[in-house]
Amino acid sequence: MSAVVQFDLGDVERLMRQVESAVDQVPFVMSQLLDDGAFKARQVIVSDTWPDHVHMRNASFITAALRVEKSTKRNLRVEIYDVLNRAHLKLHAEGGIKQGGAHRLALPLPGSVHYTAHGIPASERPAGVIASTPKRALRLTRRGIFVGAGGRLHLRYSFKSSVTQPHDVPFYEDFEYVMRESMRTGFADAMRKAMATRR
Repeated sequence: MSAVVQFDLGDVERLMRQVESAVDQVPFVMSQLLDDGAFKARQVIVSDTWPDHVHMRNASFITAALRVEKSTKRNLRVEIYDVLNRAHLKLHAEGGIKQGGAHRLALPLPGSVHYTAHGIPASERPAGVIASTPKRALRLTRRGIFVGAGGRLHLRYSFKSSVTQPHDVPFYEDFEYVMRESMRTGFADAMRKAMATRR
């Protein structure tokens, strides 16, 4: 999962020449601003973007998953990347087909589970439903998990080999916005601080 935000440094370098400032400070300043922006963007994604758009099963997951790769003045590139690779973050960012792999995906029917701040309670997940349902009231088929109630079998989870994952988390959009705002509002102050170290 990656998003590219490009900045035109031509205007910045021309401005530096006009005020007789050292252009050689620009890469150092840009590296600092990129790093600061990436950490700010990560915080926004962890605190707002992810929890506002998904039902979280584990509130600490996204904090543990995302790391920042910092830039240098010779490599003006930053990256927020997923070290756990467990929640299909790229699919949430771009949309696509989620494959079940060796195991089929268990999808809850609308209204069959309720969500808390930590996602679906353990007792309502497939393993919890199977463990808590008497065998006489439980049916496991290729179609899904059925639970008997009121003299009828009710489908709680359906099994699918794949499912369409919509683009439902604006990772790239929020990253780009935070990075651009960080660069726009922070450049002048960062440049002043860099120039002060030359005196």
